[in-house]
Amino acid sequence: MVIVRVPSGESVLRPPSKCPQCEAPISPRDNIPVVSWVLLRGRCRSCGTEIPAGYPLVELSNAVLWVIAGLRFGASWELVPYALLFSVLLALSVIDLELYLLPNRITYPSMIASVVAVVVLSFATTDDPGRHIAQALLSGLGYAGFLTVMLFGFEFVTKKQGMGMGDVKLAVILGIWVGWIEPVLVVYSLIFASVFGLVVGVAVLAVRRESRPYPFGPWLALGAVAAILASDQILEAVGLR
Repeated sequence: MVIVRVPSGESVLRPPSKCPQCEAPISPRDNIPVVSWVLLRGRCRSCGTEIPAGYPLVELSNAVLWVIAGLRFGASWELVPYALLFSVLLALSVIDLELYLLPNRITYPSMIASVVAVVVLSFATTDDPGRHIAQALLSGLGYAGFLTVMLFGFEFVTKKQGMGMGDVKLAVILGIWVGWIEPVLVVYSLIFASVFGLVVGVAVLAVRRESRPYPFGPWLALGAVAAILASDQILEAVGLR
């Protein structure tokens, strides 16, 4: 619902879900993630219009992200904000892939919520909350600042538009949550994002055989998720654990 409604400026609270073709309200029994789509065989109960497979795929992806967040953080207070972060990143990534857009209606509230959450989380779960808050906020600003320099540097040299400011705003959120664990992980997050983006970009270019706009937001998000999930192993490897 967020992915479909936010870019068009609609409310995510009302009206309730309905078929975009016949506008028939979707009943609770037909609104169960993944299960309803399978039982309906991917079609609206009222008019038979095909329901895109993207809906259950997003729902399933969100479930997988929550499971791996649970495996990483266990039954801890950290699990709640990181699971929510993964959901936000999923929504932003799909929107960026479809529309080349990272909506301010998601990034700005997420930034504010992230600052509040790291303060609460730091006091609730750490012995040195001041250090964790400072490193989270500085990591967010540092990640965004680095991407800003890269953005304007790329445009100055090539005279072409590269990343957008939406990627910079996303980097604030990513830097906060990756840096809250340990600031050095921001570097690994960027490395992972660059590798993922390069590999997929080359593959897409080989298939399309033409240069077209290419969103970087999903790979920034994926790089951050990878750095968070592998944080213990990375920190052990560099001697910080």
